[in-house]
Amino acid sequence: MSETLTETQATAKSQALRPRPAINLDNAFFFESLNERGELSIQNCDDCNELRHPPVPMCPECHSLHWSPKTMSGRGILHSYVVMYHPIVPPFEPGYIVAVVELEEGARVVMNLEGVAREDVQIGMPLHVTAERMDADLVLPVARPAGGAA
Repeated sequence: MSETLTETQATAKSQALRPRPAINLDNAFFFESLNERGELSIQNCDDCNELRHPPVPMCPECHSLHWSPKTMSGRGILHSYVVMYHPIVPPFEPGYIVAVVELEEGARVVMNLEGVAREDVQIGMPLHVTAERMDADLVLPVARPAGGAA
C-alpha cells in the first residue's frame, strides 16, 4: 500500500503546475514581455524615470499615473536570498533558492536562482536573468550565475 501511495504522490508532483501569478492591468505587460519576446520589462515612470517593481498604478516618487514598460539588460547581482525547505508545494523540491535580484538598472525583482549549489551562493554575485518557460502557459524570469558558472 505505501509503495502505491508513494508512486501516486510522485506522479502528482511531477505533473503539478507552478502556482499562477495574479495578472492584472498593472502587471500584464511584465508577463506578456516574458512570454512573447523573452524580455524582462520593468514599469518606468514617464515623468520622473523611476523604475518600479512590482508594478503599481501610481509612481511612489512623483505620483504620476503615466508609465511605460522598459526592457532590462538581464544583468544584475544577488541582493538577498532564502533557501526554501518548508512548506514545499509541488512541483518545488526542498532546498530551492528564491532570490532578490538587483538589476543593473536599479530595480529589484524576486525570482528563482538556479544553476548554483546552495553553498556557493554569495550576496553580490553577478547574475544573468532569462525568461524561461515553466509550462505551456507560463514564462517566468529565472536568475543564474553570470557566465554560466555552476
